[in-house]
Amino acid sequence: MMKGETHMPRKRKLASEQSLTDLEQALGEREQLIGDREQLRIDQEQIAQDELRESSARGVDQERVLADTQARIDREQTTRDVNQEALDRSQEGRDVQQVALDEMRAMLELPTADQPPVEDAKTIQRESLDRARAARERAEAALIRAQAAMVRAQAAEARAESIRVDED
Repeated sequence: MMKGETHMPRKRKLASEQSLTDLEQALGEREQLIGDREQLRIDQEQIAQDELRESSARGVDQERVLADTQARIDREQTTRDVNQEALDRSQEGRDVQQVALDEMRAMLELPTADQPPVEDAKTIQRESLDRARAARERAEAALIRAQAAMVRAQAAEARAESIRVDED
């Protein structure tokens, strides 16, 4: 067996882990973009609401409509804040995972003589812990994405309910 062949499976595994991390990063960036668009929409609604509140003479019915609209905007803002927190936590997890992958890549790039022996128990344990941490981070990121999706669904349900109430 040639010198580089012993590390080829590790390099493939590392490349696979890097691909997963890149995919998770792309998904996170997409979710952030969606969140930013949602925040812009909420901000525009709030501005329109404030302008309407300032410019109109109000009766009892209009006060109720304005209050309902403000309550809906506030709920949407709270939902957006929760989503942003989840996105931030996911990004932190991806950052930790990327650092672990970079450290592993740096070790594999060392000349063979400078690499720790594969049979060294501490090396095996450290690499196992790094992989376990990376797997845990991926699982936490997936959970956060799922929770964010549930919050978005609840917000959409609340918006639909608000619209239905407004129509009645």
